[in-house]
Amino acid sequence: MKLQILYFSGTGNTDYVAHYLAHHLAQIAEPSLEIDLRPIEWQPAHQLEGFDLLAVGFPVYAANSPGLFQDYLDALVPGKGRGAFAFCTKGAYAGGAVQRTLQRLAARSYVPLGGGSVIMPGTDGLAMISQDSWLARKALAKDYNHLQDADRLLDGMATAIERLIRGDSTEALRLPLSPRARGTWLDQLWAWSYRLAEGYARDRLYAGNGCTACGLCEQICPVQNIELRNGHPQFASRCILCLRCLHACPQAAIQIGRLTVGKFRWRGPKGDFQPLKMRPREA
Repeated sequence: MKLQILYFSGTGNTDYVAHYLAHHLAQIAEPSLEIDLRPIEWQPAHQLEGFDLLAVGFPVYAANSPGLFQDYLDALVPGKGRGAFAFCTKGAYAGGAVQRTLQRLAARSYVPLGGGSVIMPGTDGLAMISQDSWLARKALAKDYNHLQDADRLLDGMATAIERLIRGDSTEALRLPLSPRARGTWLDQLWAWSYRLAEGYARDRLYAGNGCTACGLCEQICPVQNIELRNGHPQFASRCILCLRCLHACPQAAIQIGRLTVGKFRWRGPKGDFQPLKMRPREA
């Protein structure tokens, strides 16, 4: 049985959790389970093939998955009754993001089997706090080798996978989904607040004097929103505010107005996130 894990990660949290899940599932289900793990930027949605189960992961934006992730799922090959899991990483509030993602997969003929959210440091907030603040120290000191939220998700996934390996059908394991796809009033209020902040931040993105024109930001942007012109990054209007460029800039030159100048930068849970691995060179 082959499990295909697809995910989007802006600043490393979802990338870390995806690898965490893959590592532990491999230990639980070997040798009956083959796991293939890929960022969505490496795997064209319409060319996905040769898998029996699907798991998708994303960071929460506005109590939902990012728009580019939703578009990706809408372009996926039909599920044809194959089972699917969904997981997200959140800094604070996830709302119905996982359930809406499972509903989106169900619309593509995948059978929802389960999902969950994993609390990780919110990299939007971290970008605006002092480097030596207690919040920054807390984020760095967290035990990322033992993630309780991810372990609970693992238990559910492992149980479902073991039953499928034993011969149970995906329909027998189908997770009932609420028809309330729009979410609660709190989801909608949270999304509205997020969109306001998102618009404010997007309009104030710039590269300061510390920029060395290395071109990394242009290479790693998931929506090709950045272009070097005359040796200086220019930001278009397609930004989804994933903050990959801001956190990954070697000189910490990319800013949101004055809010992020001299503030903390997140390099992933273990400090080793490599965003260049998120995007193929030809993208």
